[in-house]
Amino acid sequence: MLQNYLKITWRNLRRNRVYALLNVVGLSLGIGCGLLVFWFIRFHTTHDAFHKDIDRVYQVTTEFHFDGTSYSRGVPPPTWKAVRDETSATAASICIEGYEKLMALIDADGRPVKKFKEGPGPKLAYVAPSYFKVFDYQWQVGSANSLAKPNTLVISKRMAEKYFGDEDPIGRIIKLENQLNLEVTGIVNDPPDNTDLPYEFFVSFATLENNKDFTYGGPPLDTWSGVNSNTYCFALLPAEVTAARFQKEIDAINKKYHGKDYKSYAHLVNKFREMHHSERYYGPVPYKWIYIMGTIGIFLIATACFNFINMATAQAVRRAKEVGIRKAVGGQRGQVFFQFIAETGVITAVALVLGFVMATLALPSLNKWLNLGGGWPSHVNWNDTMLWVFIIAMFVTVVFLAGSYPGLILAGFRPVVALKGGLNQQQAGGLNIRRSLIVLQFVLIQLLVICTLVINGQVDFMMNQPIGYETNGIAEITIPTPEKINQTTFRERLLSIPGVKDASFFLFSPTTNSNNTTNFRFDTRQKDEIWQMNTKNADHHYIDTYGLTLVAGKNIPPSDTVQGYLVNEKVVERLGVKNPEDIIGKKLQIWGIDAPIYGVLKNWNNASFEQEIAPIAVFTFKDIHYNCGLRLSSNNLQKTMKEVEKLWNSYFPDHLYEQSFLDESIARNYEFVRTMLRLVQIFSLIAIFIGCLGLYGLVKFMAVQKTKEIGVRKVLGANLAQILGLFGKEIAILVGLAFLVAAPLGWYLMNAWLQDYTYRIPIGFGTLVFAVLITLGVALLTSSYESIKAALVNPAKSLKSE
Repeated sequence: MLQNYLKITWRNLRRNRVYALLNVVGLSLGIGCGLLVFWFIRFHTTHDAFHKDIDRVYQVTTEFHFDGTSYSRGVPPPTWKAVRDETSATAASICIEGYEKLMALIDADGRPVKKFKEGPGPKLAYVAPSYFKVFDYQWQVGSANSLAKPNTLVISKRMAEKYFGDEDPIGRIIKLENQLNLEVTGIVNDPPDNTDLPYEFFVSFATLENNKDFTYGGPPLDTWSGVNSNTYCFALLPAEVTAARFQKEIDAINKKYHGKDYKSYAHLVNKFREMHHSERYYGPVPYKWIYIMGTIGIFLIATACFNFINMATAQAVRRAKEVGIRKAVGGQRGQVFFQFIAETGVITAVALVLGFVMATLALPSLNKWLNLGGGWPSHVNWNDTMLWVFIIAMFVTVVFLAGSYPGLILAGFRPVVALKGGLNQQQAGGLNIRRSLIVLQFVLIQLLVICTLVINGQVDFMMNQPIGYETNGIAEITIPTPEKINQTTFRERLLSIPGVKDASFFLFSPTTNSNNTTNFRFDTRQKDEIWQMNTKNADHHYIDTYGLTLVAGKNIPPSDTVQGYLVNEKVVERLGVKNPEDIIGKKLQIWGIDAPIYGVLKNWNNASFEQEIAPIAVFTFKDIHYNCGLRLSSNNLQKTMKEVEKLWNSYFPDHLYEQSFLDESIARNYEFVRTMLRLVQIFSLIAIFIGCLGLYGLVKFMAVQKTKEIGVRKVLGANLAQILGLFGKEIAILVGLAFLVAAPLGWYLMNAWLQDYTYRIPIGFGTLVFAVLITLGVALLTSSYESIKAALVNPAKSLKSE
């Protein structure tokens, strides 16, 4: 019986090649995209799952209660010792993420023989030996105990090969940032792609404790009053200890060590695996994007299945006599049903193979094409059981979703009616059912188009909205040792380079994801304000170099230390002062330093448009001016930057030069959203294409069914436009009905998505109308060829068989 089913299937597919081709292409695209979406979701929901006890690993974070509530993944540095000694955790470790980039290999005489610039992104962390009790690493050489001593370093296998080749790394010296000599004491396996702990250099925490002069970028290691966002505390809990119990122990630590300020802080317990998706802690892939991608994958597979159902039921009239004969000679309804399921299975199997091949070939290059930086796995994990479960489940679902309804329709034919040829389209599959499926298909397509238009509009808004100062023509270079150079002389030499119009030394540029916030006190008030100030340490050339605008007062005076402050308009507003002029000359106390306010700056966006403008203070602190901004002319930019590099190398010969441009740095703030936009755009185009395949097949079949009707109409005087209207009118009605569903649903979903942005675009009615016009235009264009072809047939030819 099965052999007979397959033989009939093969004959039917050969006889209806266009039908088979459209179904295979549509299904393979839907299945291929479904696989890519599966790999995306699987990749991001299994981050760090390779650690044996990852479900019992927790991260302690900080909740600030100043003016409102804010959150940080960081904790005060002593937190980990308190967790280790005063809670039921099996193990606890500090992990200070470092962004140090310069590494030098030291020879036996203490001279650097090779220099390496690591990055982008964090590859280095300062950890206690217990870090390797919390997380699982495979040791190639050595053990975690080697990190108990100061100035020791464990590296990954990849870094061992990069720095030492075939030589033995153990006992060799690597110099960090030309400041610390670190002895290599161990080698661990390379971190996998799907980890939020991508470290390949592990420096002993004892190194920081033993080298007080080394600046790691955070507060003193013994203070509870400072929080650096890159200072993490991880804990491994015993199986019997619940998160609620651990939270109570952390609450006790909070009260004990924060003293009278404990109400301003809370330390929260979070499952480490959930941090990857946490919007509160700026996780790289929030759950909303997992849900969006999953929904898109379902949309694409469903669209392909609807295509199959539409075309299969449209073909039912042609197969009426075949089914009638089968039933007349004793064929049961179930046998006819499973014959069609077998045909669907063959088509789906072919489509599954093609879709899998397409997705597998695309996977290695997907990150590069989309500039994702690790959003997908780089290769197929053939040992992943869930992959095969998903493939089998998808095959079964597609076969029964796409094949059940057409199979039931065919199996339900009455033999007498079918053999007499009296079967009409309504009996052969329900015209209204097909119309409903087309409407549903266009609902899904229009939803994707609406999402694409709104996300694209928001990204364009963020990229093109004035940020509050001039970002073009600004280059930034690092200053490795600001305390050891004469910044005034260095600036003068920079300005002598043709093309350098201005220069300023600072810690953070006006817009950056790296920020410092602190408590402060205003004028004669007896207490610190309940909200915090964002600090920008910079010299008095800062506002001219970046084009910041003074709205009141004047610039701070030239100085190496704090002599005065500049604040932005947001500070004036939050202090309750109505006129910016009234704040000039008043005292401000930051970091315990009292100095007058010299001027008020016009507001600008300190971070991305997802966040509100922050209160900002600008003041000089020469020793931490680790960056220099250069305002450049557009003439011969490349030559100018080569001269800058030459001068920089004369000042810092033991370091590696690096530069960036401000507008590119700001654009990177929106890189993830832009990447997701590209994905939605690609999948929207594929969904439209799949929909067009089905629509083309339907119109082709409609043209055959309406051949005689068209012939009659032409004999009675109908022109080309009227004939085309037969097809266009029905398509327009179906697209319009889809719009009535898609427009309010799309508006609701995208309005909810936009709520994450402080500054956002409105969703106008024009956006929704544009979405339906795009869909309608594509639909009419798709149907035009077969419609015109049918309309141009000579009526004598179409009617002669009658």
